[in-house]
Amino acid sequence: MNLILLSSSSWKVPVSELEGKIVGLYFSLSSYGSCRKFTQKLVEVYEKLKERGENFEVVLVSLDDEESSFQLGFAGMPWLALPFKDKSCERLIRYFELETIPTLVVIGADGKTLISNAAELVEENGVEAYPFSPEKLEELAEREKARMEAQTLESLLVSGDRDYVIGKDGTKV
Repeated sequence: MNLILLSSSSWKVPVSELEGKIVGLYFSLSSYGSCRKFTQKLVEVYEKLKERGENFEVVLVSLDDEESSFQLGFAGMPWLALPFKDKSCERLIRYFELETIPTLVVIGADGKTLISNAAELVEENGVEAYPFSPEKLEELAEREKARMEAQTLESLLVSGDRDYVIGKDGTKV
């Protein structure tokens, strides 16, 4: 039996169409504020990667209890989803030992897990986090380390044409 995924345009897509792609399994609860916020960021990243022609797909694994919540949340997503309350949702939650939401599990083109939760990486680095490979993660860590080493108090507090802070009495320092 071939599992069928739903597309936001009501198409039914066989899972076999994901073979050879990097896939993000997106565990989300549409009523949860941090999931809604992350969804916006993920949509932006997803659309940029699609524009670049990257072989990347996202599959929503909804944690919603109500089908109306699932439908409402999924309506604003340009990717695929497991059907509401599909048996494989529970199996995936257990398999990946889901502890927090939102969670974006990234599966490599070879079917192996690349990263158990890329949500923070996507939040902080956007499309730069792609393709979530160990080499890319190392590059991002090196970049962050260099940024931290170059950091000064002035670099943190100075912004644009504002090169001062306000004292308790209201004077510019």
